[in-house]
Amino acid sequence: MSRHDRRARCLTAVLAAAVSLLPVAATAQTPDHQAARAAVEHFLDVLGKRQLEALPALLDPKATMVVVRQREGLWSHTVSTADEFVATLKAQPNPTTFTEPLTSVSVHVEDGQLAFVRADFTVVIGGEVRSHGVDYFTLVKSGGAWKLLNGSYTSKTGAPPK
Repeated sequence: MSRHDRRARCLTAVLAAAVSLLPVAATAQTPDHQAARAAVEHFLDVLGKRQLEALPALLDPKATMVVVRQREGLWSHTVSTADEFVATLKAQPNPTTFTEPLTSVSVHVEDGQLAFVRADFTVVIGGEVRSHGVDYFTLVKSGGAWKLLNGSYTSKTGAPPK
């Protein structure tokens, strides 16, 4: 066996041992983790289907939405209350339905009452990716259900780089 082969085998053994030491609980998802993620995905589904009358029930009354967009190389942002956000959507003259599949989702829950969900996303319209970015949602448990307290996201035109 060559010196290179011995090093490769040794490195493989060390990496395998390191991976085996990772805590199993780090990947475990509690019912609260699952419910917080489901609340975010339900919000995005309702939003994408333009079921605007259903949105207020998913949001805390004092919720805020923050949109950070990059268009033609320039960044801008808007901040709105939940009511302003829904009113803006209702005022759109040519609303478009979309899907917003999430990837690289991470969920953090504190004391079963506060959750943070971060995910990469793409906005798909008619089978074509129109934009992409990162979603950040803060949720609070209210009356036993997860409500969005804040939704913030970045948005860039087109598909994400590969």
